[in-house]
Amino acid sequence: MTVSQPILAAKSRQSLLDQSLGDGGVEATLNVRPEELLRLAEEVKAVQFSPYLMQWIENYEKRGQRGRFLWQWCLKGVGMTTLPSVSKELRQHVIETKMLSILFGTLMDDIADREQDREMLESAIALANDEWSGERLFPWDERRRAYGEVIATIWSEVWSRCRTYPKFSNFEHLLRFDNQQTLNAMRYALIINQQPSLLNTIEHDLYQPHNMQIIFMATLDLCASPSFDLNELGIAREVFWHAQRMGRIGNMITTWEREVLDRDFSSGVFSHAINRGILQPVELSSLPAHEIMTILENAGCQEHFIQEWEEHRARLEEKIQNIRSVDLQPYLGAFEELIKLHLCSRGLM
Repeated sequence: MTVSQPILAAKSRQSLLDQSLGDGGVEATLNVRPEELLRLAEEVKAVQFSPYLMQWIENYEKRGQRGRFLWQWCLKGVGMTTLPSVSKELRQHVIETKMLSILFGTLMDDIADREQDREMLESAIALANDEWSGERLFPWDERRRAYGEVIATIWSEVWSRCRTYPKFSNFEHLLRFDNQQTLNAMRYALIINQQPSLLNTIEHDLYQPHNMQIIFMATLDLCASPSFDLNELGIAREVFWHAQRMGRIGNMITTWEREVLDRDFSSGVFSHAINRGILQPVELSSLPAHEIMTILENAGCQEHFIQEWEEHRARLEEKIQNIRSVDLQPYLGAFEELIKLHLCSRGLM
């Protein structure tokens, strides 16, 4: 198995110590030219949806708040990171199922981060656990009831599609477990946004990366991977965990500005700033958004996240050497490219 080279230039680290989260330092470290980021952004904008996916996205757009670029970005990213072990005849079907799971997760995430409605979130979570109808769970008003019905419909479709995969019975309980971790991340985000004094790096790193759904989607891939050796599941889970952390870091360093404007402080950028004493929890609640952004831009936090990304990449590369039933080298390469895809999306979603 060929060992790929890290895409991050270690020699650039020292210069990053004096750079901010928002001044383009990540691009410099990755050696990604601005024209490459523009090219990637145009590739994302050119992504086309199948008629099947389009109907679900249009249904989401009747209730959800995110723009079309996000779904184009997700479809490109999901295609890149789908495990090479997925059967060729099932690959497109699996990618579409994972896109539906992202629609589901985004609807849940917006309740936690934007609505910050605990009752609504808990009722929505119940939709992924029971066969209850949206009418039973959302009796309060038409808007929330309709929102809940969209969540219930999408989740029902995700699960019915998962059941058709050849190894679903081997992974059903694990798939449910992984989805619960995603939902628990939503709970944690809501708690943090309502009580920023709880912010700390340990709990962020334990809970919040699950909102990326990367481990859930890898388990879903395994449901459609007949060649995968179940004896390698433990080490594969470690690979997926490191990949999820890499994906989370790319998300954090490119969305934190929008999250300040949304008053969503569940990102590790904010817990890290508090841990370093750059910000106090009370300031997240009291300071205007532009002041918080200025403080973070002047803080020079970026090196921490770049180094962490590198560490997870190195561990992922080490772990995949112990998996024999499937070549996961392309999976590593996909996450090396995914962070570039994150960078090209800054300010677009």
